[in-house]
Amino acid sequence: MDKKLIEHTLESLYASNVKERKFDESIELILTFKNLNIKNKDHRFDFIVNIPHPYLKKVRSFIFIKDKTLAESLKGIVDKIVFDEEIPKMKKTEVKKLTTEYDVFLAEGPVMLTVGKYLGQALSPRGKMPIIAPPNPNAIKALIDAYPSKLKVSNVKNKSSVAIQLKIGKKSQAKNDIADNVMTVYNALIEKLPAGKHNIKYMALKTTMSTIQKVGDKE
Repeated sequence: MDKKLIEHTLESLYASNVKERKFDESIELILTFKNLNIKNKDHRFDFIVNIPHPYLKKVRSFIFIKDKTLAESLKGIVDKIVFDEEIPKMKKTEVKKLTTEYDVFLAEGPVMLTVGKYLGQALSPRGKMPIIAPPNPNAIKALIDAYPSKLKVSNVKNKSSVAIQLKIGKKSQAKNDIADNVMTVYNALIEKLPAGKHNIKYMALKTTMSTIQKVGDKE
């Protein structure tokens, strides 16, 4: 895959989507596959890739915690703290709302079983099951700071083997930076596919409000 081809596709995509929006549109990457069977475990992938140019400028963080002393030290580091005794009282509607308001979900190790028991059904389908937090405020801060670079690439929960769609950047970012992100995901993915690049049928890009444009297609 040629990076210049991705940049050219972005130029064509923007040229065909000139209507001014009142928000910074997301750039989405679509990858379609061939000769993959989602029922075959060797054809499933689920991994994290670190993109070089994160599109999130600020993330909101949330932690389930038991240790009151640790909780006190996390003030100013974590945006919201919920203690273990509060977990069984949380309503599904409240948890669902939290998954839309917060990006990084953490949990102190001793609290994970309680989280799974009471909130797993609400958090897991939304990809918000907590990361285990080390008992150290500096290490927790480092986890939060690293989060914007981490992008999950997975077809494990797909109902078919046909395609995946990922948010890869923002329209306000330089085309060169978005192309770097795309190449990083593409190169990581072909390492996971059983037949590498031969399992990719085509790759496409779109903005939030546009139709898709295949990489390599000419306008």
